[in-house]
Amino acid sequence: MTGTHIQPAAVKDILLGIFLCMLIILIMHILPVMDLFVWIFLPLPVLFYRLKVGRHAGGIIIAVCITVLAVLTGNIAFNLLYFGFFLMTGFFLGEYIEKLYGIEKIMIYTFLAVSGIAIVFLLVYAGFQNMDMGNLISTFIKDYKTYSMQIFSQTAQLYPQMEIDVKQLERVNSFFILMIPAIFMNAYITMMWLNIVYIKRLLSKKGITLTTLENLNHWKAPDFLIVCVIAAGFLLFLPIHALQIFSGNCLFVLMFIYFLQGISVVSFFFDKKSAPFVLRFFFYVFITIQPLLMFLVIGFGLFDNWFNFRKLDMAAR
Repeated sequence: MTGTHIQPAAVKDILLGIFLCMLIILIMHILPVMDLFVWIFLPLPVLFYRLKVGRHAGGIIIAVCITVLAVLTGNIAFNLLYFGFFLMTGFFLGEYIEKLYGIEKIMIYTFLAVSGIAIVFLLVYAGFQNMDMGNLISTFIKDYKTYSMQIFSQTAQLYPQMEIDVKQLERVNSFFILMIPAIFMNAYITMMWLNIVYIKRLLSKKGITLTTLENLNHWKAPDFLIVCVIAAGFLLFLPIHALQIFSGNCLFVLMFIYFLQGISVVSFFFDKKSAPFVLRFFFYVFITIQPLLMFLVIGFGLFDNWFNFRKLDMAAR
């Protein structure tokens, strides 16, 4: 890792970082169906070159990409907020990884920093447009709903044999709108987690070991989250629609956190038994297509708080 000064030799790295970010953004624009698989990697070039070249280089990559988007796109505000959010995620992940924080602090501080900048952007934009925050958020939600229906429509055109019911899609989309906070949080947590895992491997190949990110398969959620699960479950059964939506979003996020803990448990035993890559690959792929297995993994994560499947406390002694 380097300091904050940019050396002449770093210009090539900066240009390559800009190219990779713009290539990912171009793929997302041209092939919206691929959006789900590609956007996760958008922070990675910024993260890698932020750590390799320095803070100034990461800032230049973001500034150039956002400027190009501002010139080329018509819906400037939505695109800048959407893509800028992901690009800044790579930058702040690099900031906190370089400070040698643990994975929880890296992810929490990154989320708070990027969210703070996004809120300031929204306030400034709303001021210039003479709009209140409620109308502005409604506009962004409407844009998201249109965008998601576009993806559903393209999927239906690609797979006509699926006989997709448009009304059913609209009902699913309406459910997604209510669950936007949880869906966003889970997607964002996934993005940060995967980018940390990828950058850890990339740096490891270059002989750089991040001691604070070693043994990620030992990770477990804080104990107090169990109380949050119980409280959210209780609120879900109260006959108050707003509380049901709130508790449903909270439960969705909490279950995903315990899913990650369950994945850590599975990964721990894979490593302990030296399981081959093929077995790991098919298991992880099977999780994504088999809901029952996903619930089983969530159960592993949830009950690991009581049964300590990995016997981590004993191993520490």
